[in-house]
Amino acid sequence: MNRFINAALLAVLISATAPSLRPQSESARIGACSLVSKEEVKKHLPWIAALDRLGVEEEPIGASGSSCQYPSVMIQVLPFSQSTIDLVRKKAGIETIKGVGDEAYFYKNANRYAELYVRAGRHFLTLQANVEGNVESVKPGVLNLAKVLVGKLP
Repeated sequence: MNRFINAALLAVLISATAPSLRPQSESARIGACSLVSKEEVKKHLPWIAALDRLGVEEEPIGASGSSCQYPSVMIQVLPFSQSTIDLVRKKAGIETIKGVGDEAYFYKNANRYAELYVRAGRHFLTLQANVEGNVESVKPGVLNLAKVLVGKLP
């Protein structure tokens, strides 16, 4: 299963298992692409220059979530759900990360990409970063980008 399918399944799972994710009042969707520029993302998770011409792609997720696809990482910004973070904690091989949001978990996906799940207040972030060989090589960039994103959330 590639990371796009995994991201879609996560979004469907969140929508299906957590009706409480639907905002009680009409809250504005946070545009994942509006949080950081393409240049900022490239500082943390670089890509080859030939991909600089590609635009970023943002898609809505459910009633108030969104995703943004950069050449090296997909970012999702969703409403926080306790059931979702509980599912993340149950994943085999999950690593607890300190100092990123209220709680964060790093996962080395067998499909050769790194995943980071972050609870930040009323928001849930996911980052799925491309890996060229060694997942550990992108981990610092993923964590630093996540810190930037958390700092930009309302």
